[in-house]
Amino acid sequence: MRLDRRMALSFDWLWFLSLLLLSAAGLTAIWSTTQGTGLSDYLGRQAIYICLSLLVFMVLLYFDYHVYSDYVSIAYLAGLLVLVLVLVIGRTVNANRSWLSLGFFAFQPSELMKVLVICFLAKYYAEIDRDTLEVRDLVTGGLITAIPMALVMLQGDLGTAVTFLPIYAGLSFLGGLKRKHILVLLLATAVILPAGWIMLKDYQKGRIQTVLNPSSDPQGMGYQPKQSKIAIGSGGFLGKGFKQGTQGQLGFLPARHTDFVFAVISEERGFLGSISLLGLFLFVLFRLLRAGREAKDKIGAMIPMGVFSLFLFHVVINAGMNMGLLPIAGIPLPFVSAGGSSLLSFFAGMGLAMNVSMRRFVN
Repeated sequence: MRLDRRMALSFDWLWFLSLLLLSAAGLTAIWSTTQGTGLSDYLGRQAIYICLSLLVFMVLLYFDYHVYSDYVSIAYLAGLLVLVLVLVIGRTVNANRSWLSLGFFAFQPSELMKVLVICFLAKYYAEIDRDTLEVRDLVTGGLITAIPMALVMLQGDLGTAVTFLPIYAGLSFLGGLKRKHILVLLLATAVILPAGWIMLKDYQKGRIQTVLNPSSDPQGMGYQPKQSKIAIGSGGFLGKGFKQGTQGQLGFLPARHTDFVFAVISEERGFLGSISLLGLFLFVLFRLLRAGREAKDKIGAMIPMGVFSLFLFHVVINAGMNMGLLPIAGIPLPFVSAGGSSLLSFFAGMGLAMNVSMRRFVN
């Protein structure tokens, strides 16, 4: 298959460079806060994940996004089977049975399932030949989202399960929500919240209560957000320098290379480094919006917006919990937190979104 010249010239180098800079920032933070630089260490594994993710990104760019949408229903069903398989033979990490081991490599199928849900839901809504969605459309779209979400919840990973909701909300809004549907959804949410609170485990309730009253348990539930805020505040304007942060280097900050990597960057690079990182996230979000706005068809508009919703949710929740504004939810910072599954899924999502952008002028 030969690439169309106009499509090749439409490759967004600034968008791609932003993704590389975010990945490099994460790699530097992991190097700073973990021991060892070999391929079996955190740094080496993250470098391998980046190379693998870039390969997936390029492959997804090569073929027209309509090819993927034609077969997404099969891929979606296969993804559900894999999630069921995880419940049977999955590996448990941090009380979550969400990992599937292939011997030399372990990954979280739930992360990749998010991309499949985006594509499948986008295809379903795009095929509806109406300006607004009916109740049956919302119910069907809800089932497309709720089934994998429920399987992930059964794995014990509530944080990842919640990240499916912004995909449904964003694509449903773009598909054409009626005002009465929005009011019904808000009312249903208000009714469900008390029941949801009862269903939460004690430690999950404790995380929420800690946000409302940080001093209630400073050595327990409040320890992580307290140390994170100390790290962010002590960075000053220019930061303490590479491997010079006290909270990150001395081990006061837990999960410093995963969930709290933003606090490490803020401590070592200061306000200038953290605002630059947020600026890169904002630039990527604008690129996703532009890709959706300039798409040549409905499904092309929906795929980037699904990625936009997921990406924005991750950034807001992770940054919020690092600053003590939101409960700790175990949601990684895209492209920056250590972890191959999350990195792979976000590069895949960006590959599909840029695929749409590159083909906006191609017949």
